Amino acid sequence: MEYLIQLIADKAQNLFITKQLMCSEAVLTVLNRSLSGGLGPGLDIQLASGLSEGIGGSGCSCGALTGGILSLGLFLGREKPGFMNNKTIMNASKELHDNFRNRFNSTCCRVLSKNVKHGSKDHYKNGAEIVRFSSEQTGRILLRKKPELISSADYIFLEQSDSGIKSALKKLSNSFT
Repeated sequence: MEYLIQLIADKAQNLFITKQLMCSEAVLTVLNRSLSGGLGPGLDIQLASGLSEGIGGSGCSCGALTGGILSLGLFLGREKPGFMNNKTIMNASKELHDNFRNRFNSTCCRVLSKNVKHGSKDHYKNGAEIVRFSSEQTGRILLRKKPELISSADYIFLEQSDSGIKSALKKLSNSFT
């Protein structure tokens, strides 16, 4: 299980640091694709795209955290209305939030990135650490609550890592694996 969690964190971090995906997109996309979440190609990116840079660039809730919450909902969320069937997702989301806040002392994007210039190398390095932590924690929660997901893991997807040049070529051709 630990190897799988580290692969998830590595892949999300790689997709962010190579500028293929934004923070929220990287977290949701990696968890969806690696654990067979069911969102079709590109839908994971679409769903998470407005959450990047603290909800649409507003600097509020961190996109890596909100991408993690979306991922938890994808796998643990309730499937029908009613107030009595939401304890699993609520507890998992609170756990992720609390772990995140304890690690970084904030969940606010503008606070998390206040010491780095937006778009700089340091900005991406800082964001990559946050993306890594969020995807790792989200993966850990998911696999603890749904250990059967381990058997559906896509190791081929997870073990692919892109260099800066390879990611630039992918972006030019609009392909994503």
